[in-house]
Amino acid sequence: MSDQTPEEARHLLHQQYERPEQQSHVSNQDDTTAAVAGIRSRLDTLASINAANILIPGGPQERYHAIVEEAYAALGLIETQIDELRTELEYQHKRLDDIRDIALALQEGSNQ
Repeated sequence: MSDQTPEEARHLLHQQYERPEQQSHVSNQDDTTAAVAGIRSRLDTLASINAANILIPGGPQERYHAIVEEAYAALGLIETQIDELRTELEYQHKRLDDIRDIALALQEGSNQ
């Protein structure tokens, strides 16, 4: 975990992942990899909290709600990128189907 407060972490995630400029494919891939690693790390931390240590002061159990929120924020990033990939795939699929249909129609027209 970093030295950031939960609010600072959420603000950084928001600024990093909601910015309007287009990110490169590599940048998106790096961000996704980092987000998945962050989620896994937070899940490991959450899994380490149990009935025996939840009330002990000074550990991650004191801020488990913030850890959960951080994990959800990272998951939101991944979901957004998956939606963008789905949209691009659907666009390319339709575009290529349309090109094929036009080419077939032209070919059938020239065969008559």
